Amino acid sequence: MGALKELGHPSQVNLLDYGCGNASMVEFFHGAGFQVIGTDISQVVIDKNKSKFPEMDFVLSSADSPLPFPDSSFDAVFSSEVIEHLYDVNFAFSEFNRLLRPAGLLILTTPYHGLIKNLVIALFYFEKHYRPTWEHIRFFTKKSLTNVCTANGFTPIKWTRVGRIPQFARSLFMTCRKVN
Repeated sequence: MGALKELGHPSQVNLLDYGCGNASMVEFFHGAGFQVIGTDISQVVIDKNKSKFPEMDFVLSSADSPLPFPDSSFDAVFSSEVIEHLYDVNFAFSEFNRLLRPAGLLILTTPYHGLIKNLVIALFYFEKHYRPTWEHIRFFTKKSLTNVCTANGFTPIKWTRVGRIPQFARSLFMTCRKVN
């Protein structure tokens, strides 16, 4: 929430939750007064969310097609634990860029994969962690995620590791600004 304060009063901030899942964050942002829309690739999830939260907006999306919003529609895009599931990460980031207003914020989380954690996984948990039937197909380090961001018109402004001790953090929490 701290990063969003600079965008103004919540009632004036348009926010997109990309990959909203069960809508817990859509509900949180809506309750805080933001103008929020949730998207997800699952029609079942969208239908459940619309039924549970009829006062909120949800839109079916596709991982490889533009969302049905005009350019510069949002002040912020929030995406939590989604990008590691995508085949075309650059498409998603280019879509985030298209949808954000100049100097808009991209706030995302993705599982953390730092050097020490990766070494432990490789030595003791490789088959369990990288099993071929698991839904995670991308594994980001701070450096690789920074490269994706900068290649798609974003400047990282804040990084945080969350969950567990820093070397074995569960997730990276990142805030980026759209470069004008």
